[in-house]
Amino acid sequence: MRTEYTLVKDIVSGHSKRMNNIKKYYPFFKVSEISFLGFKEGKYENLDMGYILMAVLRFFIEQNNFNEKDVKYEDYQEFMHDLYIRDFSMNLDKDEEKELSLYIFDKIRNDGRPFSFTYFDPEDKKKKTIRTRIIENKISGDDIVYQVSADAVSFYLDTKEIKEESNISVAQVLLGKMIESRNFSGGTEVILKINNEVMKLINKKNEIINVMSYDVFHGVKMYEDFMENTVKWFENEQKLFKKNKELVDKALKNCDSDKSYYSAMEDIYHLEEELNKAMIRHSQLLSASVALQDQVDGIILKNKLSKIRVSFDFNKTMSEMISRDDIRNLRYLVWPLFKFGVSKTFSLSMIDNMLDYKTDDKEQNEKIKKEKEDKNFKYADEIEDERIRHNYNAFLKIMFEMLLEMEEFSLRKYNERLVSMLGDRVLENGDYFSFLAHLSQKDAYDMKKIAMKPDTFLEGIMKDFYVKNKDDSDRYSEIAFDIKFTGDVIEINENSITDILFTSAVIKGGLK
Repeated sequence: MRTEYTLVKDIVSGHSKRMNNIKKYYPFFKVSEISFLGFKEGKYENLDMGYILMAVLRFFIEQNNFNEKDVKYEDYQEFMHDLYIRDFSMNLDKDEEKELSLYIFDKIRNDGRPFSFTYFDPEDKKKKTIRTRIIENKISGDDIVYQVSADAVSFYLDTKEIKEESNISVAQVLLGKMIESRNFSGGTEVILKINNEVMKLINKKNEIINVMSYDVFHGVKMYEDFMENTVKWFENEQKLFKKNKELVDKALKNCDSDKSYYSAMEDIYHLEEELNKAMIRHSQLLSASVALQDQVDGIILKNKLSKIRVSFDFNKTMSEMISRDDIRNLRYLVWPLFKFGVSKTFSLSMIDNMLDYKTDDKEQNEKIKKEKEDKNFKYADEIEDERIRHNYNAFLKIMFEMLLEMEEFSLRKYNERLVSMLGDRVLENGDYFSFLAHLSQKDAYDMKKIAMKPDTFLEGIMKDFYVKNKDDSDRYSEIAFDIKFTGDVIEINENSITDILFTSAVIKGGLK
């Protein structure tokens, strides 16, 4: 029964997602079907629309994202002029070239209309239409400029038309498109792909060291390929990471003023978290690649010394002289025997010194002092973690007491209680703002569930707080509350924060 349920769910529930994934491939096949036989009486039938589309996509990705430049129609015309000559050996006059380029551009843009196809949605029991574009246009000043769409970049990335080492850069281009189009959940999936590419490169680096341990020549070749095809992209990748980080920070700032961003706040926070992880891993890969050069140099030097060590095969040399019937090389063996003899003597005074030398009857063992380990020593991160937990416990205790006192209160009232109990400077504490950020990750909290299985960092601290306060555990175990952003803005030390409404989900006799 379970297998049948899983099968049905996979067929029905997953159908819409599959159709949305397919849409990025649909325009390519529609465009590639276009034949030049019906244009100008088949004069350009040797042209391949599929190849031209892939070339135009790569051109737009290069200009829009790597060069951060909007493409004008004149730029497209210059690119097509070179393509005709380079790839198809066609020398056209200006009028023919303009007419042909315009025809191709219209087909790629589908005459300004989106590419669309209809499918049946088994969940809603009706047909739906999916639309997508390859090239988008906008007005910049007095000019019309063109940009490649996020679906087109995603399609190009999946085709593997680019070299493997630039997958991270192109994936980041797609990530930027996702963020700009406010598809934050899709952006998170792209970051996971970036992490996979980074892990591939880390594994490749480790493989190089492993190969060099038994085959230096092959290992050096792998190392040169790795440095040539990977390290040269790092600077560009770091720039794209910085650009995407700025886009995420901008989206977070818009959460307070734009409802569409506010509704996607959880996805934005998750996207920021995964992006930070990817940036850390990428920096670690860069450091490891720099260290790899020193490791490879050391292994090469060691092998050079072993190759040039003094050795001579007498049997092999004798066999070669016999086979050539030439013993002239024997002179190199005989000459050292005719060198002047060097007399060596041993001073008799050294014998007296040896006889007079006295040794200890008993060997004295070396005393090793055992240094006492400082059990109270703490690392900087441990001290910081203790401070955070201490401050969070204080914030939680006051919040829990207010929830037990009243059914509903605002962040403004909560701040007033914090100031009255912890002092005026509590709202200047950075841990207070990080506490609110962690608290905003969920819409509701239930201490009974948290005590059994905490899901987040803050819930882990809540569980520890619950365990430490054994005397009040019975009171705190009944706490369950919802949080809701009201949309009102309050000022805290010149910082604008959206007001939060805390509502207790518990009444006498159980949950609401």
